[in-house]
Amino acid sequence: MNRLYPLVLEHRLPSPVRYGISACIMVVCAVLQTALQTQTGAPGYFLLLPGVFLSGLIFDRGSGIFAAFIAIGVGAYLSYAGGFGIDFLATNALFAITAAGTAIVAEFQRAELRRVMQADKTKTLLLQEMAHRTKNNLAILGGMIRLEARHGGPEVAAALEATARRVQVMAEVYDHLALKEDSRSVNMRYFLNDVVEKVFQSLAPSGPVAFQVVCEDILLPNNHALALGMITNELVTNSLKYAFPGDRPGNVVVSLSKGDGIELSASDNGIGLREGAEPGGLGSRIVHLLTQQLEGEITYERLDPGLRVQVRAHPR
Repeated sequence: MNRLYPLVLEHRLPSPVRYGISACIMVVCAVLQTALQTQTGAPGYFLLLPGVFLSGLIFDRGSGIFAAFIAIGVGAYLSYAGGFGIDFLATNALFAITAAGTAIVAEFQRAELRRVMQADKTKTLLLQEMAHRTKNNLAILGGMIRLEARHGGPEVAAALEATARRVQVMAEVYDHLALKEDSRSVNMRYFLNDVVEKVFQSLAPSGPVAFQVVCEDILLPNNHALALGMITNELVTNSLKYAFPGDRPGNVVVSLSKGDGIELSASDNGIGLREGAEPGGLGSRIVHLLTQQLEGEITYERLDPGLRVQVRAHPR
């Protein structure tokens, strides 16, 4: 509907141009009506009315009335072969009323279309403002949590800092929110890049650790995007905290693909998991809960060296 808005309501064409286009529309309708009459031999008018309606709908009341006058003139010309009499006058008077009524209906339809489109535009602006305010509120909350972390012990500070990063991911999704018709979508290519970059900035690994995000322009609903962003945050955080002790160099690769479902992968070339060990921290539990929310499964693959975590989901 937003595509119709500039076409129907926001053009600023001069009056001669509007009337000229309306005349062209009516010429096309007149040619079609004449061809039909030539083929059937019976006079008619009904192919002239769509031109009247279209002119009134696209432009304004004046264009609709102008098109109606043209339609009345064409109708009179086409029906004059039967002679000038009572039937001629009655038929053309009835058609004149119909053409004028069509122009009026087009004007009412245009007014209603304007009202609906403006309401839709207002709704979009309100949703964008709400998303902006929500993002700011979450950013303030994350800042408050980080401020509180400075006054606690090491364990409390680490827990609060991890919570602040999770809140930051929630805030980040609103920067990438794209309102499209009745849906709210997120471009995952840019969103995941921002999530991983913010994790690296926050944890600042001591060694030369690089990251790469492999993702096409995939649009996902905002609730699915948020869950995948949170999962990515936890997986990359775990890699930076545990996979590269000391000054060990390495890299972290996050990839997202979409086929029958959604597949998210996070891999590193760090020290990996010890044989027989299973992830069991808070971050891993959050990943499992979010994977269940997406109706998916999670697998851990030991690499040589490193670890790859894959989440395959089929959200509804």
